[in-house]
Amino acid sequence: MPNVLARLAPQPKVKEPRTQWYHRGVKKPTTTHYGRGVEHFLAHHGADVTGVISGFDRLRLRGSLRYFYQPTFMFRHLCEAGVLLKNFGAYATALSERVRDAAHGFARRCGRPVRYLYSSAKSKESLARQLAERNRIRDGLIGVFDCVEPCLTYFVRGDRQAHRLELKLESGKCLHHYFYFQHPEFGLMHVRLQTWFPFQVMVCVNGRLWLGRQLDRAGVGYVQRDNSFVWLENLRRAQALAQAQLRVHWPTKLQALLTECHPLAREICQPLAQSYYWSIDQSE
Repeated sequence: MPNVLARLAPQPKVKEPRTQWYHRGVKKPTTTHYGRGVEHFLAHHGADVTGVISGFDRLRLRGSLRYFYQPTFMFRHLCEAGVLLKNFGAYATALSERVRDAAHGFARRCGRPVRYLYSSAKSKESLARQLAERNRIRDGLIGVFDCVEPCLTYFVRGDRQAHRLELKLESGKCLHHYFYFQHPEFGLMHVRLQTWFPFQVMVCVNGRLWLGRQLDRAGVGYVQRDNSFVWLENLRRAQALAQAQLRVHWPTKLQALLTECHPLAREICQPLAQSYYWSIDQSE
């Protein structure tokens, strides 16, 4: 999504069409396009525009254990783990509690708080920003927020006609952990971990905050307001840094975050020799 630098009052944010992209299991844009909204803006205010840069805004990556989305493979996992269907609830609950203990233990080791949120509507990013500002956190974990939210998850249901128990993947709710970081490379970002099968992971990065960290390291001056740049010392250098975001080796970055936030992943994956498969859930 482009960032237009102009000598004007702030204009409404215009979303451009999303692009589909693929690279080593994750996606990346292959072309730069501004969308009609920005073209219309430039046509009317071109004399006041000092520059345009194009790069990521929101970037959300999804980590999935794909075998767990097929009940037959989920049943095989339980067989390999020596778990009967009638004991699935107790097995999953114990595993969920260990995932929770690991998340809270990570927060304690970092000296950061864990907060339970009673409503998923509460802005976790606002809370994270407040915590980071109050505690002057520039790098590292800001805190962990726990919240019960909707998800796809497993239930054991009885089949009356067949007189047997079956695994069903259905909509439900479970506890999720939100790990908010001031990441040394990405800036403010978070990891969302589902604490029940199929243990989905989301990694959310803000491309503008990421670019701000790149500009800091490169010694390029800028002024950033909210989620936009209103002045850049070197427009060409800033665009080159935004383009460099396309060349990140995501498997390395994502594995490091997974190891910190979800240390039980290896144990959960072991029975079927799985590994997390990463894809783009949303990009702008």
